[in-house]
Amino acid sequence: IDFLTDIDDCQANPCQNSGTCDDLINGFICTCASGYTGATCAVNINECQSNPCRNSATCIDGIDGYSCSCHLGYTGVHCETDINECVSTPCVNGATCHDLVDAFNCSCAPGYAGTTCNINIDECQSSPCFNNGTCLDGIDNYQCSCMQGYNGSRCEFDIDECSSNPCQNGATCEDFVADYECICDAGYTGRNCEIDINECETKPCQNGNSFL
Repeated sequence: IDFLTDIDDCQANPCQNSGTCDDLINGFICTCASGYTGATCAVNINECQSNPCRNSATCIDGIDGYSCSCHLGYTGVHCETDINECVSTPCVNGATCHDLVDAFNCSCAPGYAGTTCNINIDECQSSPCFNNGTCLDGIDNYQCSCMQGYNGSRCEFDIDECSSNPCQNGATCEDFVADYECICDAGYTGRNCEIDINECETKPCQNGNSFL
């Protein structure tokens, strides 16, 4: 009588990568650990084959898993989230922030400029004030401080000092910058021709005669 002996095919540990071996008659079967496949569990399953990473990220295959290497501007397990660069409020002085991919754009309020709207535009740079007026820069505006004798938003007007009729007794007023001059009629004098000249002061009458 011949006795057949079943050889333990698992004795040689044919299952790799922590696979479990089950002996069969004239054979074996491997139950693979997660992440492996094949008759002897020698093949690492490529979890990147399904392209799980988004936004052109790079998939890095691991053991029973994967990781995504995101491009700048994205985050998340699958790089599915666009990082909001406006969260840190980079735009100042009332500007509006627009989120872009790995960047942001600021829409500046009137009167401001620069990448983050941090620059106050100098409205005085164009020298808007006339007649040696001094320009005072503001936010989206300017103010002119005029020299004496001028007015207007840009000091463009020569003030007419004759408009108040300072000259008296029919005198003619001549306007100057910040000044005027009265040209008096005969018989009058003074800054405003307000003084009636006393012709008798020179004693023109002799021998008791009177001057009328």
